[in-house]
Amino acid sequence: MGSTAVSPKKYRLWLLLILLTAVFLRLYAIADAPPGLTHDEADHGITAWEIVNGARAIYFTVGYGREPLYDYATAVLMRFVGPTWLAVRVTAVFFSLILIAGMAAWTRRAFDEPTALLTAAGLAVGFWPVMAGRQALRSIALPALFVLALLFWQRGVDRLEIGDWRLAIKQSVANLQSPISHFLFAGLFLGATFYTYIPARVMWGVFPAVLLFAAWRQRSFWGRAWRGTAVMLIVAFIIAGPLFYYLASHPDVEVRIDELSVPLTAVTDGNFNPLLKNSLSSLRLFTMEGDSTWRYNIPGRPFLQPVMGVLFYFGLFFSFMRMRGGEARIARAVFLALAWLLAGLSPVLVTGPDLSMTQAVGMQPVLYLFPALALVTIGRISALFFAKGRENDRITLPRWYAALLVLLFGATAVTTFRDYFITWANAPEVRVQYETTMVTAMNYLNEYGREATPALNAVEAAVSTITPHRYHSPAIAQLTLRNASVNLHWFDARYSLLLPAGSNSVVIIPGFTPLAPALERYWETAVLTQTIPMRPSDRDKPLDIYQIDGNTMRQAWLRQFQPESATFNEAAAFIGYDLQTPTVQAGGLAQLATLWEVKRPLDGAVLFTHVLANGRPIAQTDRLDVPGESWQPGSWFIQLHQIPIPATVEPGEYPIAIGVYTCPGGVPCPDGVRLTTSTGSDSLILTTLRVTQ
Repeated sequence: MGSTAVSPKKYRLWLLLILLTAVFLRLYAIADAPPGLTHDEADHGITAWEIVNGARAIYFTVGYGREPLYDYATAVLMRFVGPTWLAVRVTAVFFSLILIAGMAAWTRRAFDEPTALLTAAGLAVGFWPVMAGRQALRSIALPALFVLALLFWQRGVDRLEIGDWRLAIKQSVANLQSPISHFLFAGLFLGATFYTYIPARVMWGVFPAVLLFAAWRQRSFWGRAWRGTAVMLIVAFIIAGPLFYYLASHPDVEVRIDELSVPLTAVTDGNFNPLLKNSLSSLRLFTMEGDSTWRYNIPGRPFLQPVMGVLFYFGLFFSFMRMRGGEARIARAVFLALAWLLAGLSPVLVTGPDLSMTQAVGMQPVLYLFPALALVTIGRISALFFAKGRENDRITLPRWYAALLVLLFGATAVTTFRDYFITWANAPEVRVQYETTMVTAMNYLNEYGREATPALNAVEAAVSTITPHRYHSPAIAQLTLRNASVNLHWFDARYSLLLPAGSNSVVIIPGFTPLAPALERYWETAVLTQTIPMRPSDRDKPLDIYQIDGNTMRQAWLRQFQPESATFNEAAAFIGYDLQTPTVQAGGLAQLATLWEVKRPLDGAVLFTHVLANGRPIAQTDRLDVPGESWQPGSWFIQLHQIPIPATVEPGEYPIAIGVYTCPGGVPCPDGVRLTTSTGSDSLILTTLRVTQ
């Protein structure tokens, strides 16, 4: 049918317009959409800042564990702009733009200029690419680097098409125009993908798959390309080797792998149902029903909207037709695209459609290739049907058809703008997941005390949150709090209270962690000075700001608690207790409040409370809602222990014992290491609980 004509000048102008559109959709209101910051994004930021300050790791164990390349890229930017969360998001924009430009360059080589422009346009204005390009997540780096690997591989293959491998070997490796140099660069980028995101461990298989296709259908290409492809793969696995060695040496660091491999484990046991169910439901992602997670999508919105979805299926149909009977070069490119689509989708076929917006990101560039192929094919048919003539066997698309294409992608851009900036970014659930309330609290503290407090005097501030541990709300604060005079403390007011050292402090309690009714009696001296209402539609509202007179509150607590004295490993001093339910029915809930003074930080600290019978626990609760890693000497805190009493407990009086142990992450565990008092005891008997029928 011939190729489609676009002059080099027009191609460059259109590509520039597409890239400028992509830049606008990725940088517009970047400080407000997404509307806050997730702890995953914040973790990338604090890790990048640690890299700036000398940290060097081949794999980071934050959260579920993650590959490091995105953090190192962010660190480069942070070295110039400092530890700001904008640096984390701009890094995502950078990779997203590389993805578009690289995909256009490869598609132009593998197919033609119109297909390249339309693929780039889809990536520039599509909802999924815009979403991924504005989120500070490492997943966006995978398709960007994979596209670069593919581009250099294609350049090497193209040079071999017009040359000879033996001649290429004789050329200097330093000659960047030699085929071997292109394959080396392809291996460099392919190896780098392993340091981006887990699906890279599947996607490299696209290249051997193309060679197998060539061995079946295009023996001449196989003879030319297998050596260069082998060089690329060898270089890639040499680069990836240190990461694989580390992971093999530390099999426990990849928690996510164990979770994601559950359907595959079931297959090894002869149960194919979970895998089959996930695979079939994942096929709906393209045009029927998408990721249900507000964090990454408008729930249920498929990858492609109706018009693009129909074009996608037409593109698949035309691709199969061209792979079977088209020009050898095009057939090979189409097979590669199909293999790429399958490889990128494969993680979701295993795990199911939830979180597919991130897990399937490897196929994002090629997803938009198929609508482009359909549009170009339809355009060629239209040009021939309307007798639009040829120029040197190159077909010129009708102007009216080009205008329709501009209208189609313009409408897609408008729809994406509406769906992302108006619908998604303002959805109450999105504002919850992006912790807008916590970001608002940090913005309040950024202005707090600037006029009245000298810069060298710390403002003691305690913030309540449901996620007070290091890599959650504190990580968000590290990237959003710019007031150097604020000294932050963390707790969860649903189960605890925290009083910083010093005579005066400010305590912030958001609506999503309301003060527990059982703790209200200890909060009577706190003065509510301000309430920040948030939006009427917000779920996490409002923000209550309290001023605390430390001396007054400490004296009040000492009057309310039964005094007791013990220090556990010089880390936490036990001050007293308040048994709020001296008598409880079997099957009921006993409530005990304990009062502590912090001596030093204690990473992984957990408090335990046991109701004993003959020295053995018959009921217990293990928790700590003032994380030990953020303890600061001189702070006091109250922990609320709610102990379910089994219905089978006989009536009587039972001793209550408390103590402290450490466990990774500060979560309850059966094999924690107990702390001891100065007398060598690892627990302290407080009082007795009377159980009735």
